[in-house]
Amino acid sequence: MTSREKKFIFVGLVLGLTLAAVVYFATGSLQPAHAPGGPAANASVEPAAATATSATSESAPAAGASGEPGSVQLTEDEQKSIGLQTVEVTTRSLSRDLLAPGRVDEAETQLASISARVGGRIEKLYVSYTGQAVRRGDPIALIYSPDVLQSAQEYKLALENRQRLKAALPSAIVGADEMVQASRRKLELWGLTEKQITDIGSSPQPKVDITIYSPANGIVAERKVTAGQYVKEGDLLYTLTDLSSVWVKADVYEIDLPSVHVGQAVEITSDALSSALHGRVQFIEPALNPQTRTVAVRVQVPNPGMRLRPGMFANVALRGHTPRPVPVVLRSAVVDSGQRKIVYVARGSGLFEGRAVELGPAAEDYYPVISGLKPGERVVSGGAFMIDSQTRLTTGMTGLFGGSKAFERDDKPATQASAPQVKITFRTTPSPPKGAVENAIHVSVTDAAGKPVSDAQVKVIFLMPAMPGMGEMRSSAVLAWNGREYAGKGDIPMAGPYNVVVEVSRGGQPLASYRTRVNAE
Repeated sequence: MTSREKKFIFVGLVLGLTLAAVVYFATGSLQPAHAPGGPAANASVEPAAATATSATSESAPAAGASGEPGSVQLTEDEQKSIGLQTVEVTTRSLSRDLLAPGRVDEAETQLASISARVGGRIEKLYVSYTGQAVRRGDPIALIYSPDVLQSAQEYKLALENRQRLKAALPSAIVGADEMVQASRRKLELWGLTEKQITDIGSSPQPKVDITIYSPANGIVAERKVTAGQYVKEGDLLYTLTDLSSVWVKADVYEIDLPSVHVGQAVEITSDALSSALHGRVQFIEPALNPQTRTVAVRVQVPNPGMRLRPGMFANVALRGHTPRPVPVVLRSAVVDSGQRKIVYVARGSGLFEGRAVELGPAAEDYYPVISGLKPGERVVSGGAFMIDSQTRLTTGMTGLFGGSKAFERDDKPATQASAPQVKITFRTTPSPPKGAVENAIHVSVTDAAGKPVSDAQVKVIFLMPAMPGMGEMRSSAVLAWNGREYAGKGDIPMAGPYNVVVEVSRGGQPLASYRTRVNAE
């Protein structure tokens, strides 16, 4: 870099710093200096005394969105406008039907097994497929058994021996009879019927094939044997299930389980039934299904005409009732927010107090009261949702669709919050005021002697209570003393009823307030 270039860079830096200093001091000299607490310091808090603040429309915070339930006070006209009704908390016994899905299953107590009492070969099957209906005494299978053949021959010989010894000594006859009884008993233990044993004794040659008969009625649920198969003593041949009565297992959610007990009356309906079946809870399974979070509740019911088949679905209604009368409240009186249940208790003089309550499962049109209410108290049963919406959308200052009883009509005496020696009058031009335009506002403040108070700060607030689908509308104006009264202009957001609050203060301390209503056109 040459010395000439260095000189240009140095001169540029000096000129830039000089220009920046000039601009800084010039802009600082344009701002007036004020001491703290002076008029300029207050300018950002409140506009000049001669000008009214512009009216703004805003949405008030929800009063009942959190914390304790809110309260509201309504006039008789307001109560009529929303169809408000109250009902007394009473005591009564409740009946509750718990509905649950059910499935039909075969009754384990109706199962029967047919086993081979002797070892041998299956010569023939009289029942050859599952689902086949079988009655008690029907032939099931034909089995050839060498063991049975040997026992039959022994029985035949015992009979013949006793026949030959008829003319012998009595002691010999007794011995022959004992041999006959012993061989006969052996055949009975093999499972032969009385007729089969009689046939063996009367036949010249004992039968080699033994017929197995069904010991029960039912449907073949399982077949374990085929023709020609060799079986051993005790092998399972068939399993029968009697479907004249079936089990219906209802899936009850764990939250409803305390309402279910053994012996409880049950009504079962199904598309396959022409009329309902009735039974009682026989058993509650001890384990919960982790996939469905339900517990199976078992009911055994008759199955006329075998209309119910294992695997079918059914609707189960478990009948329940409270063992003794309990305090109850109408379901329409309860506002359920999802996190808690709220009722509105009538306290008299149009005041309705929100109260969180603990309730049991609903039954019929009532909730049983666990805590929070006592018999004899009156709660809102019609219009509770409207009141709850109001307490959530507005502050405690307003009531439902027009304000609370704290706001009286124009033709009634004004409410003075403090300093009863101060009198406040309020009017608008035009009267009634117009919505969505600027209106002139006039307020006079006089002391107990009737002399005007000229050193006060006056603020007027217009407030329209919240309605469904619309938040609370609010606007305000600060008025200035004009030598006779306090005056200014303010915007009213829209036509409709407004609660009006006039706040008068002096030196930052509240002096008095005035409340009334106007209906903007």
